[in-house]
Amino acid sequence: MKKSWTKNSHQILSQATALQGYNQWIVSLFARYLHGGSLLEVGSGLGGVSVLLPKKTTTLSDIRPGYLKKLKFLAGYKIISLDIENISEKSTSVRYNTIFSSNVFEHLKDDQKALINCSKLLKPKGLLLLFVPARQEIYGSLDESMGHYRRYSKEDLIKKAKIAGFQVKKIKYVNLPGYFTWYFRGLLPSKTNADGIFAKFFDKLITPLLYLEKYFPIPFGQSLMLVAKKA
Repeated sequence: MKKSWTKNSHQILSQATALQGYNQWIVSLFARYLHGGSLLEVGSGLGGVSVLLPKKTTTLSDIRPGYLKKLKFLAGYKIISLDIENISEKSTSVRYNTIFSSNVFEHLKDDQKALINCSKLLKPKGLLLLFVPARQEIYGSLDESMGHYRRYSKEDLIKKAKIAGFQVKKIKYVNLPGYFTWYFRGLLPSKTNADGIFAKFFDKLITPLLYLEKYFPIPFGQSLMLVAKKA
């Protein structure tokens, strides 16, 4: 995250951290996979999603000292400094049953190397759970403001996961309404204060509807969820 962290990234992250409904929805997508032993969250940021993960078995991580300091106030979690693009040999001495990461890999210049490093940090048959922005055609001013290198397609993410030594167990687009709101928002200049107000509106009125997507498969969406197993 450090290489593309823009001046607006922190403010946008702070806004996203406060979106309790949206963060709960993200975790709900992976709920059945989060209780299988030791869990590492890559890129915990300010802990908006972290606080919804199992305390006793979860290790939180980030690369930015200021965020690590904030995370230490979350009681019950182990906190480590981790650059997933450049892990040390010492880092791999501890391995996890599951790695979870939400809205982080789009900030990484070398996301392929990061995926390979995730494999190194997992035990045999360990699970990788990723939530990332989807569909490059809706890349716009807000992505640029947030410091995103990319948005993902199913095909691209599957290919990169396989190169890293993973077997893809599940991958699907989610958040159909967000696809359209993100596209039209991306046509406008970025204004972080206005975006914060809109995000709260989305969180209260649209997020509850996203739970219906598990009953009605959608052809595309604002984000992608991936569940992959270390081969």
